[in-house]
Amino acid sequence: MAQLLAGAARIKLEPPLGLAMAGYGNRVGRAAGVHDALAAQALVLADGASKVAIVGVDVLALGQRIADDVRKLVAAKSDIDADAIMICATHTHSGPAFNIFATPSADAKPSDGRSLEWERRLPDKIASAIISADENLEPSSLRAASTRFTLGTNRRLLRPSGQIQLAANYNGVADDKAEVLGVFNRSSDPIAFVLNYPCHGVVLCEDNLLYSRDWPGFAMDEIERAASASGSKSAVSIFLQGATGNIDPRSRGNFAVAEENGRAMGRAAFDAIRIAEPLNDVQISSRRLALKLKLKSLDVALANARDCAAQTEASLSNHRGGDGYQLKRLRDHHAQSLSALAALESIEEQNRRDRRVDMTRRELSTSLSIVTIGNLAMVGIPGEPFVELGLALKRSPHFAHTFVVGYCNDLIGYIPTRAAYDEGGYEVDTARIVAGAGEEIVDAALSTLEEMRRA
Repeated sequence: MAQLLAGAARIKLEPPLGLAMAGYGNRVGRAAGVHDALAAQALVLADGASKVAIVGVDVLALGQRIADDVRKLVAAKSDIDADAIMICATHTHSGPAFNIFATPSADAKPSDGRSLEWERRLPDKIASAIISADENLEPSSLRAASTRFTLGTNRRLLRPSGQIQLAANYNGVADDKAEVLGVFNRSSDPIAFVLNYPCHGVVLCEDNLLYSRDWPGFAMDEIERAASASGSKSAVSIFLQGATGNIDPRSRGNFAVAEENGRAMGRAAFDAIRIAEPLNDVQISSRRLALKLKLKSLDVALANARDCAAQTEASLSNHRGGDGYQLKRLRDHHAQSLSALAALESIEEQNRRDRRVDMTRRELSTSLSIVTIGNLAMVGIPGEPFVELGLALKRSPHFAHTFVVGYCNDLIGYIPTRAAYDEGGYEVDTARIVAGAGEEIVDAALSTLEEMRRA
């Protein structure tokens, strides 16, 4: 049996105050302080033949080009293969705003509300966490477990009108299981914990102007605290966001709510991993699977939106009733038409500017990242998959434990189910890929998992 080596490290991100904050388009104000420090947490595992690096970064998202920058930096100072690195955003909505798709070039122009200097240092900080973890490898063992946790609730509420509203749907599909991996040294002291669960980092709302990891940060803190209280040395905890595209917290509001729910998960995860049996098989393997996903056609929607805007503009121009209620209503109608048109034009402009997109074929190129450690698998998905897709992967018969990880090594936006496209709603309206692309990703992942299990 292979001897497993493991190392973990944490590097603070330290974004400056005064930056715009990511996650809410209607947030007013800039970052005014730090509630809890944002960081990059890395775990490196080696079995003598292969190495993998798993990193959780406390930001909204990270695109492929930034992930590639990190890989290059790691390759220059380690023997970790680029395809064996999973760089995963925790998707906190209380972090700094920055260009998630590319590291600013040396001649980039300053942008209001951003720090180009900090953005340029970000890949180095993430890479430093991986390199530091790799430099501290020691003989280790693993335990894996699932534990009940129910913070997440479906957020697609079907109204009597047939419209989908972004609101709590307690009868909708959600995931009630958190996954946890514990990494221990020869003295049975924890080196690292990896937590995986699908629920947006939005307990904190638009009024929060403090940097925070939101509820996942409290989960990480709690499992580390519980380990220390049991007499163990300090460990590094890593949170990997799950298939959270249509999942929000059932409780929202402030830091007290975030702490209550985060600590509940951390405690449950620690209790589960403490009694779990060690994994006997720790052979490591990794794959990076190229994907070419079709973009949805916007031709009909754009034509309808332009016609609607033209009609509401004509109604406004033809108004002859003074400045009363009717004028206000016509202005509201036209503003709504322009907003809908702008949203569609924004998606199409994003497609045109995206280096990953072939506009002739209307295809977006990205990749899946899959890591297996014995009978445990981690499937890294480059976006925000719906929870139904995550549950389909977790039901995989090929591995005893399957971690489904969103926001991994890239961001392609929402990944709805095929059925959701018939229902519409915010996630479907803003998604860039065609109906069925989510199921295509699941099928590709399951097929690859089967191959890796048989290898």
